[in-house]
Amino acid sequence: MNWEDAIKNYNSHIKYVDRKANQTIENYLNDLKHYQNYFIEKKVELDEIDTKMINQYLQELNDRCSNATVLRAKTSIISFHKFLSQYYKLKVNPASSIQKIKKIQRLPKTINLNAINIILEENHSEHEKFHIAMFDVLYSCGLRVSELVNLNLNQLFLEQGYIRVIGKGDKERVIPMADVTRRNLKSYIDKERFLWLKNKSNIVFIKPDGKPINRQYVYTSLKQRCKRLGLDIDISPHKLRHSFATSLLNGGADLRIVQELLGHSDISTTQIYTHVEGKRMHEAYNKFHPMNKDRGKEK
Repeated sequence: MNWEDAIKNYNSHIKYVDRKANQTIENYLNDLKHYQNYFIEKKVELDEIDTKMINQYLQELNDRCSNATVLRAKTSIISFHKFLSQYYKLKVNPASSIQKIKKIQRLPKTINLNAINIILEENHSEHEKFHIAMFDVLYSCGLRVSELVNLNLNQLFLEQGYIRVIGKGDKERVIPMADVTRRNLKSYIDKERFLWLKNKSNIVFIKPDGKPINRQYVYTSLKQRCKRLGLDIDISPHKLRHSFATSLLNGGADLRIVQELLGHSDISTTQIYTHVEGKRMHEAYNKFHPMNKDRGKEK
């Protein structure tokens, strides 16, 4: 049993037997690629992996990645080893009793506005209208990468200035667009997408070869653009979403409005996603709290 054959067989199983969605398959295989590389570096064969090793891997992942990433990786690993146990008729499934991962409450990391402006500025690079439009929508509208990848033309209302987004659980939300974002989108659609389109696809963001973008393409393109522009920053598409939310809150937006724009069903998620500068919190307290207003006044 080797890695290559095992993952190939697993891919066929979840595609044709389990009939998983394409996005789910992509996520699972991406998680397993990192999982495979981890053990290859440690010179551990697939059939040598035990429960303790899996726990160690997940713990190390938990130390540097988001809770959502760790939970998804855990799900992928459990699914993979369950398949291996059944397909290869193994006596022991090492992932059947892995420990519960303790969630770590992390403040989201954001990108400063100066860096974002540089990313969204024209600098006459190849396929620039495409990249600027893609990253502008991520930051200016706060979309998840999956929402960007699946965005259709019939969800764009450029004249009216908004996007209709289908988020998690097929929940719909309407997000306003800044004028500059509308112009960037229209420029890309009219001048680059028009030339690249090879069929009647309604997907908004397609690559120069006419194929739809995927999550990995967005991540890699953003990294490459920052490198080309000389920006030495730790960036990801999701950090643009964090920055969208934080910019709104720091600008004085109501938390409930930000929750609606992000598509969060629970406002506590929005509170975790966003952080407000300490100075602004103190200013808000000093300005609005009635006890603070009355305190110090002689009666």
